[in-house]
Amino acid sequence: MLTIKQFRNKYHMTLRQLAEEVGTTPTTISKYEKGEWMLNQAVIDTIREKYGEEIRPLLRRR
Repeated sequence: MLTIKQFRNKYHMTLRQLAEEVGTTPTTISKYEKGEWMLNQAVIDTIREKYGEEIRPLLRRR
């Protein structure tokens, strides 16, 4: 199971590219990566459907 940032790096995507793939904004992807926002289930589902990858939905502990 990957974090959203690990997924993006694995597929060599920019914030903008991933945002376009999952229907959100680069700022939102950045907030997910920093653990500032909880990852949206729709984003997790889209990545699973398109890439067959499981994404870890948890906020980072501070």
